[in-house]
Amino acid sequence: MFLGPIKSADAPHYYGVIRKPLDLKAIKNRIRDEDITTTVQFYRDVMHVFMNALMYNGEDTEVYQMTMEMLPDAQACIEQLLQTEAAVNQPKDGSGSSTPADTAGAARGEDEPKHEEQEGEDSDASVPTKRKRRVASERASKHLRE
Repeated sequence: MFLGPIKSADAPHYYGVIRKPLDLKAIKNRIRDEDITTTVQFYRDVMHVFMNALMYNGEDTEVYQMTMEMLPDAQACIEQLLQTEAAVNQPKDGSGSSTPADTAGAARGEDEPKHEEQEGEDSDASVPTKRKRRVASERASKHLRE
């Protein structure tokens, strides 16, 4: 139901009612294209899909009822992912010195953690963090489809 774009033949006037249509395939493409790089952005877009379904469909429709049934489960899964990310990104020694970029560097087998470069220098230190967030969002997306 949420996998691809809504067809006008299946939902008359949908594109007149819903100003920002969104579906899971579009979210997957946004993750691939790195338009979605955080779990919070992923969460926002998944909730957007559900809200569109609720706005277009009346309370007495099957689509509305299925959306209301799926919504709490999707929220719980994504919130669990957010909690897991927060726990993983917590420093183990309590010093507060570990960063997501440090953790990503260690996962790649780098001996020294990467430190932010001084302002004005060319830096792409956020790339490992973006990739990590994208992977987490893809996992969450896969989990929601199961």
